[in-house]
Amino acid sequence: MESFRPLAFFCRPMAVVVGFLYPAYASYKALERGQMEEVAQWLTYWVVFSLFTVVEGVVDRIIYWLPFYYVAKLAFVLWLQLPQSRGASKLFKGAIKPLIKKHEAQIDRQLETGLERAMALQSRGVQLGSQLLSRGNRASQAQGPTP
Repeated sequence: MESFRPLAFFCRPMAVVVGFLYPAYASYKALERGQMEEVAQWLTYWVVFSLFTVVEGVVDRIIYWLPFYYVAKLAFVLWLQLPQSRGASKLFKGAIKPLIKKHEAQIDRQLETGLERAMALQSRGVQLGSQLLSRGNRASQAQGPTP
């Protein structure tokens, strides 16, 4: 197991560069050029890569110690984005899109409910913050000016 650490030490940051930085810049360039096919390709990549990142975060404790995991991850990320393989498009069309389509109405309802709860929580937080500030101002006014 120890012999794999140097490889992971190299591949882990490379997976970040290849998975995030390069696609972010390529997405920017595609948007600047206004080529909708290229924009759609990178948007598809981001959908697939985002879902992969969520799944990876959930199972990280199980997979991080696997030999060659980061090498495999790097290869997978390259497969997703390379124009020769169009892996993101294949994975999106073959698995992700059908799964999302099947559950789209339920996902939409859950997102709407979550947004409503977040907005209510934000509103309540602002209200509590205002009350605390108001109490603090009244307390400092009651004490008088500081010398």
